Amino acid sequence: MDGEVEPHALPIALPICGSAASTRIEVYSADSLDANAYTCDVHTDDALAEIGRAGLQGHPVPLAPDITRPCGHVHVYPTGQLGDRHDPGHPPWCDRAGCTTRGQHRSVQLPISVGQPEAAIAYLALTRCLAPALEPALTLTVVDGDTGTEVVLSLGQGRVLSYRVRRLLDLATRHPGRRPRR
Repeated sequence: MDGEVEPHALPIALPICGSAASTRIEVYSADSLDANAYTCDVHTDDALAEIGRAGLQGHPVPLAPDITRPCGHVHVYPTGQLGDRHDPGHPPWCDRAGCTTRGQHRSVQLPISVGQPEAAIAYLALTRCLAPALEPALTLTVVDGDTGTEVVLSLGQGRVLSYRVRRLLDLATRHPGRRPRR
C-alpha cells in the first residue's frame, strides 16, 4: 500500500504533499484508536490542528525507521469508531473475517492464558448473530484435546461472572481455607 494516499478515509481533509512522512499521528475519538495519519515535518502541526477541530484527538509519534509512507497517507482501523461509519454492517468490535460463514460477528478471540502450559486452551470473544437488533454476548471457547465446547453468556451474566471470579480469586489468595458465602 506504499504510495497510496487515502484522503477520504477521515471525515476531515488533511494536508497531502506526498513527501516522505516523518510522523505517524494516532487519531482517537472518545476511547477508540481510529486511524493513523502520516505527515512530513512541514504538515504535522496543520494535521494536528485539523484533527482537533474535528473533535478528534491526535497524538504524534515518530515514524519507525522501517516504515515508509507519503505525507497524507491515512489508515483507518476497521474496528475503530470511524471504521464503523464505513462498514455499518459490522459492529465496531467485529474482526470482519468470515462473519457470513460463521453466521455471527465475532471480536478477536482473547486467549485465557497464564503463559504456562494448561490442561485446556480457552478463548473469550464478543459475538453477535448477524441480525443488527440483537445484543452481543460473551462466548467462552474451551478446547481440551480434540474436543471443544462453547459457552455463550449474556453481557449481564458476563458482568456477574467477572464479579464472582474476582471474589473467588480474592478468597483464594487472601484467605486460604475460607469458604465463600452464597
